Amino acid sequence: MKIINLLFILFFEYTQVFSQSGIYKINQIEIKKTYKEISPIGKYRYDSLSYEKARNQKEYIFETFKYKCDGFEISGYSCRPKKTSKKVPVIIYNRGGTGNFGRLSEEDLPDFYWLAKNGFAVYASNYRFVGDMGKIDQSGGDDINDVLKLHEIVKKINYVDSNNIFMIGVSRGGMMTYQSLKKININAAAVIGGVADLKLQSIQRPIFISGWSDLEEEYNYKGLANILPEFNKNSEKYLNERSAVEWANEINTPIYILHSRQDGRVSVTGAIELVQQLDFFDKEYKFKIYDRKSHSLPYSKFDSFTEIIEWFKNHLK
Repeated sequence: MKIINLLFILFFEYTQVFSQSGIYKINQIEIKKTYKEISPIGKYRYDSLSYEKARNQKEYIFETFKYKCDGFEISGYSCRPKKTSKKVPVIIYNRGGTGNFGRLSEEDLPDFYWLAKNGFAVYASNYRFVGDMGKIDQSGGDDINDVLKLHEIVKKINYVDSNNIFMIGVSRGGMMTYQSLKKININAAAVIGGVADLKLQSIQRPIFISGWSDLEEEYNYKGLANILPEFNKNSEKYLNERSAVEWANEINTPIYILHSRQDGRVSVTGAIELVQQLDFFDKEYKFKIYDRKSHSLPYSKFDSFTEIIEWFKNHLK
């Protein structure tokens, strides 16, 4: 009977951590695949030692979770300390990709572990346009609300230090980060290979406007021109809304922008244009260009994560 009561108390305390925040359907998970079993992209992102260390560690908890936004059920992944004697700062991680392409999975957890073990909890959203809705991803439309809602939610988690919230965006997630910073105030942000000028991106990679149909069915995409109402008439408005170079004066969060000069997916030109605008409006920023071919700047091959953590710690309250 005592054991049952103890389990009930532990379960009650665990659920109380989240019940008032808006997070639910929480499941603890593990990194099941060995390094040999992960995808080629995973092998590019991680070396075997760092991956297996994350897979076998016992001090941090990996979770999947759900939350509601605009009537949609949004899925996400998190990494948090198993035990903590004080509240911890949190990083909201905005993933890259379009629709189901780039959707979060357990292969993202070593990244989250690396960030968390440096003194943070990490929460990441898959946004609403996944699964059956993946083909109609608005990429910076209504899905921005999913990031803003997650920001609202994590502030209410009782082990989170709501005075110290940060954000990381990668590729498309960089665009999501820039748009979010127009509406919320956080301590600092970092963007890796992020889209800062969707107009430029649409010229260099028009498939994001026209869509594609040459992948496995679940990864195909209709394109913004076939998703957003009256795109031809409103294209300038839609692209400007997703291009931070057009409203850099509205970004008031200190931001660290990292980009490869040889990024073949998102041109560094957009990042340079944005930095020029941030400088013109006297915003706080840091900018680093890598001269090695890459898009995501994985920590196993670059110093980007170490520098981002330093940037965040310099902006702790």
